Amino acid sequence: MKKIMMLVMLVSMVIFNLALPHASAQMADGTYSVKYQVNKPDSSSASIANDYFVKPAKVTVKDGTATVQITLKNSAWITKFQPPGGAAVVSEDKAADTRVVQFTVKDLSKPVVTSMKIDIDDINYHHEYSVSLVFDEAVSGSSAVTATTATNNTKTSTASESQVSNPQTSDAMPYLLLVAFAGSAFLLYRTKYKTKMEGQ
Repeated sequence: MKKIMMLVMLVSMVIFNLALPHASAQMADGTYSVKYQVNKPDSSSASIANDYFVKPAKVTVKDGTATVQITLKNSAWITKFQPPGGAAVVSEDKAADTRVVQFTVKDLSKPVVTSMKIDIDDINYHHEYSVSLVFDEAVSGSSAVTATTATNNTKTSTASESQVSNPQTSDAMPYLLLVAFAGSAFLLYRTKYKTKMEGQ
């Protein structure tokens, strides 16, 4: 009985997650402040490199593509930072030992695997490895830093501190959940009926 209930709950959770929309696909054009974590590859644990990154990231969405800007600390130590498609240096502050890098991401709901190389001559440390940049899955519900809205064919206005509403879930989700719950009820009924018949 307990095993059946656990199985039903797992199926319901899987269906619910599949029905959720992708984060980046639901983001309207605009600029957002997005939380993220730097993890070890294929892991939910933070990498030691997580301390080299300033949070949050600045994300600008246009036509479904996200342009991400993040600030690296201990910039002199990070001699390589290469996400898929490469990254460009936007600005650098040698006095503060930081630099801002920019790269594009198609789907922020997926980890961005990035190659890094750390070189610290003072302690003879030279190491190259990969990390996963994991962005907040609720990014589409974040507050917009700026958002441009067309007022007519020739004029646009920019609104700061505008709020982006939470994304609408998939239209199919209520039906999928209904199927899951109906399945649960059927399994429970069949189990109870079977137990009752065996007791007779």
